[in-house]
Amino acid sequence: MVRGGPRAYRVGVLRDLLRPWRSTSTWWSLTNVMLDAAVGAVGFTIVITFLALTVALLITFPLALPCAWLLFVSSRALSAIERSRLAALLGERITDPVAPFVATGPWGRFVERLRSRDRWREIAYHVLALPRGVFTTVVAGVAWCGSAALVLLPLYVGSLPGGTAKFWAFEIGPGPTA
Repeated sequence: MVRGGPRAYRVGVLRDLLRPWRSTSTWWSLTNVMLDAAVGAVGFTIVITFLALTVALLITFPLALPCAWLLFVSSRALSAIERSRLAALLGERITDPVAPFVATGPWGRFVERLRSRDRWREIAYHVLALPRGVFTTVVAGVAWCGSAALVLLPLYVGSLPGGTAKFWAFEIGPGPTA
């Protein structure tokens, strides 16, 4: 038996069960996951727009150049914003994977952008950010809302159709079983 009796034991167990809910890192992590879909939508829209314009205008090469330049610049800016969001919400500092330019002229820098795997990886990240963000946001929302619904089940189980909550293998009715 724990010192303080059974009541102290129950309070200790309850405190341990609620520890994640009281942790600020839990709420910052949830905020990060719930923002994934919105941030992914913005990044996806900007990158896909410039990527589609660049590919469509390749037939008139001089017109494709400004769109390609905007694609790379916007992708770099979006990546910096994403890294700062992760640093602010999760405390994870991610270094910039893209090496500084070696070329001095504007054309040399443009060619360097085209040949850089890290820059294309950033573009791919922003293209995949929307489906990944929607998936993670939906999964986190279902998990958190589902757990809240189960915790609050004793309060509303009597008002459900048939007066019980029906799960696959069992039913929960009002009273102490809830």
